[in-house]
Amino acid sequence: MIISLAIIICLFAGTADGGEQVLRHGTLKGVVLDRATQQPLIGANILIIGQELGGIAGDDGRFVVTQVPTGVQRLQISMVGYRTTIQPDVVIRYRRITAVEVELVEEAVGMGETVVTADYFSDAEEGVVSTVNFSYEEIRRSPGSAGDISRLLQSLPAINMATDQRNDLIVRGGSPAENLVVIDNIEVPNINHFPTQGASGGPIGLLNIDLIADVNFSAGGFSAAYGDRMSSVMDVDLREGNRDELDGQANLDMGGAGFVFEGPLAKGRGSWLVSARRSYLELIVDAIGTGAVPRYSDLQGKAVFDLSETHRLSLLGLTGFDRINFDPEDSDEDDDFTDFSSDQYVTGANWRWLWSDRGYANTSLAYTLGDFDVDVVDGDLGTAIYRNESREKEFTLRSNVHWRLRPGTEIEWGGVARHIGSDYTIFAKSDTNRVGQTTPEVRVGRDVATAKVGLYASIEQRLGSRFTAITGVRFDYFDLNEEYDLAPRLGLSYNIDERTSLNAAYGIFYQNLAPSLLVQHADNSTLENPRADHFVLGFRRRMTPNTSLTIEGYVKTYTELPYDPNDPTASIIDSYAEYGSPTPGRLIGGGEARSWGTEIMLQKKLAHRLYGTASYSYSVSEYTDLTGEVRNRGFDNRHLLSLIVGYRPSDHWEYSLRWSFAGGRPYTPFDADLSAMLGTGIIQRDRINDERYPAYHRLDLRIDERKHYERFNIVSYFTLLNAYNRKNIFAYYWDEDEQKTGRINQWSILPVGGFEIEF
Repeated sequence: MIISLAIIICLFAGTADGGEQVLRHGTLKGVVLDRATQQPLIGANILIIGQELGGIAGDDGRFVVTQVPTGVQRLQISMVGYRTTIQPDVVIRYRRITAVEVELVEEAVGMGETVVTADYFSDAEEGVVSTVNFSYEEIRRSPGSAGDISRLLQSLPAINMATDQRNDLIVRGGSPAENLVVIDNIEVPNINHFPTQGASGGPIGLLNIDLIADVNFSAGGFSAAYGDRMSSVMDVDLREGNRDELDGQANLDMGGAGFVFEGPLAKGRGSWLVSARRSYLELIVDAIGTGAVPRYSDLQGKAVFDLSETHRLSLLGLTGFDRINFDPEDSDEDDDFTDFSSDQYVTGANWRWLWSDRGYANTSLAYTLGDFDVDVVDGDLGTAIYRNESREKEFTLRSNVHWRLRPGTEIEWGGVARHIGSDYTIFAKSDTNRVGQTTPEVRVGRDVATAKVGLYASIEQRLGSRFTAITGVRFDYFDLNEEYDLAPRLGLSYNIDERTSLNAAYGIFYQNLAPSLLVQHADNSTLENPRADHFVLGFRRRMTPNTSLTIEGYVKTYTELPYDPNDPTASIIDSYAEYGSPTPGRLIGGGEARSWGTEIMLQKKLAHRLYGTASYSYSVSEYTDLTGEVRNRGFDNRHLLSLIVGYRPSDHWEYSLRWSFAGGRPYTPFDADLSAMLGTGIIQRDRINDERYPAYHRLDLRIDERKHYERFNIVSYFTLLNAYNRKNIFAYYWDEDEQKTGRINQWSILPVGGFEIEF
């Protein structure tokens, strides 16, 4: 609260110039490229809307605009033969250089109608359905997300809001284990502190958003370039550092402190960018509802160097270090001692080669390491309950080649090869599970050396001025279970007019089970890979250049899902949304699931003072258990509603809010008599997921302010999470001391604030 008060004082302390309006300026630099070929667009016109300032791209596609007024500006970029694009949310800072990279899309000709003069929305999506784009500024200012990409994505209609405590992406009924993250052409296993082994979720985002240029997210029907995931793809582009001068930034917020430094390499032929952060959450443990103190830190950076006009090398480094210890008094639910630590390392290099004026290739080589150490000890007996010492290591070679065969025809092909060398030491004691069965002890001590190979090809063909088809196929092989998979993909788009399109997609998507599951029993290596089939039909309407309406319906079917024979009513893959990874031991395949729904999203980009999104979805998500019964999946909320509204009255102030609603999640009530008799929580087996928690809803409020001083700038924000203090339920649990059902709530009202000093 002391930090919150300091931030509020900073916000309301008056203008940077003693109340006088002083006009300040910065510099804008950038490059304009053809999206399909990455070739510089010579002669592209750049206009800063409302300022009568602009420039023209030179021989290398680069431009410079000086004396640009500070604040948030909008750029209009145009060129004959290309779709005119408006890039909003370009922040100009006093005495600093703002760098942008703009990609233009070749315009379809022959429409016979007036073409929209400019579009605020990105067409970076490689698929034709279910894809959205967020810029850095949209991520930074998002109310309720606290600078976490995943929490911003939870406002989309395709994603269930699971809990306040975690940022798992539950995409169209899928598990948190089904999402792929790619950063600068390098696959990253998890972008969260305290990551869930074998999945992509966690409680706290690891990636510093100050390093992000933009994010493209696909919730289904994605192209053949992406494999080994059944639900979604998050493709993150990191920005370059400043190629002209040394810049710095210090950050302080409710979770921790950090810095960002950047500068030029080799006289402007490249740049470097580095960030470091550390938490001090021990100061606010009472506010977040736990006596345990999470400690985490991260270090991340990027370097870029132009080897020549056609060759560019970029280096990526990303690390995270996490520790937390739970004592019995830290939790109402658990009487055990738990020690958790994890270290993550991602290092890689990407080589971009403009091998033709009609094509380019991105090739990356990366090494990832996940180091997990979890120890759970019985608080009364002092005996070991669970132990996990795992080292998951991968070397990955990934290459994507893009080629424009001719106007209207684009071909993409490539592949990925992985060498996996990991070791697992896992112990889970024999216990009584939730249905009253005695589970056998799991004891694993195994080294894994295996490989994965994936190859793909796709072609995008424009048929006339209105119709576009994207066809592709992907081949994958996993050596550990010796499985071959062939997955076709198809996307279709028909432009009714220059603002309206009908879109459809179909695809088959396979995913290997996590090695941490496969090593738990000898029979697990014979399981087939789970499969998901996507069917998506959508309608997209540009109501204005800055306002878009999207309506989509989908059907998603699963086969070959794994199940635990000791608990035949449970869906193993859904348990990745819980703290900790599942240890069922022996698995049985052949499980089925299905989800379907309708989604509506209205999105308005910041064109003047107002921006926001409104979304609603109705969905059904079910699975068939080993007894043959059809049951609700754990995140079958049915109704999801999200509203984000932002208002920027001036270049200094911004106000925003986010309201979220989710129908009650299914749960299974406890059998009180049997639980009391056995001394542990036993569910009613005839009522699996028949009950529902109360509906979830929450309001988040946010205030932002920018101040420009003589030698530095300050960006301050203050957020009030759960502003009306809704008592949303997290879970029911069996209280072994009281011998009754207990309740754990989610976040209460929580103030979060922070500021950045740019120098």
